[in-house]
Amino acid sequence: MNALSRRSLRWLAPAAAVLAALLLWQLATAGGLFRADQFPTMTDTMIALGKAVASPLYWAAIGATVQAWFLGLVIASVLAIVIGSALAFNDFAFRSAASVIEIFKAIPAIAILPLVILVLGSTLPMKVFLIAFGVFWPLVIQVIYGVRSMDPTVLDTSKALGVRGVWRFFVVVIPSASPYIATGLRIASASALILAVVSELVGGASGIGRNILQAQNGGTAAYPVMYAYIITAGLIGIILTGAFFLLERNVMHWHESQRNIRSNSEGALK
Repeated sequence: MNALSRRSLRWLAPAAAVLAALLLWQLATAGGLFRADQFPTMTDTMIALGKAVASPLYWAAIGATVQAWFLGLVIASVLAIVIGSALAFNDFAFRSAASVIEIFKAIPAIAILPLVILVLGSTLPMKVFLIAFGVFWPLVIQVIYGVRSMDPTVLDTSKALGVRGVWRFFVVVIPSASPYIATGLRIASASALILAVVSELVGGASGIGRNILQAQNGGTAAYPVMYAYIITAGLIGIILTGAFFLLERNVMHWHESQRNIRSNSEGALK
């Protein structure tokens, strides 16, 4: 099998799996395995999705969800990088804060949602705060371990060359910890989207989650619309995860981890 055939297979296999899943969905629902009030057919859901795509309300819901996802992830990322780097360079601060971070990391973000709604209401700030709170703790741990894993020789060399302060942070610390940060951001991206949809679903803020809830409350006839929005949330998750993978591959093309991935991919295609 030549390289072109292998590349084609890499794309055709997932597409075939998706088509098989859709066909199985249609057979299970149209064949009577599930009632209409339990699970709509695939064709009804796709028709509902097509109609929703043509509606401005559909894109407004996506925009509201993605906006909260973006703002929450940016705020959490900036705080995690700054605070995580500061803790990593101070052993006493790291030991003092480690238990606090572990405690807050163990708290499900959804558990504080009633309190956040009480204070901020069903608003964009409510979603942003919940997302930032949920993704900050695991992300700051990634930053801490990334910075602490930095080769001491690199740090000593930068000091000898006179690279200090903020400049050393950007040209030495961040690049050295970038594999850990990139992994943390990729995971945090998926978590942030989940928290955005959940905050809309439970908190009633505008977005995909609220539209899912409204469709559920609309009765059996609206179930295809509900599943259309659920599929939309899944597609957004796939797009965002893929975007982070591409960003990591292109931005970190110089790093050894990406060179190894490229080498393995090229070897598999031979």
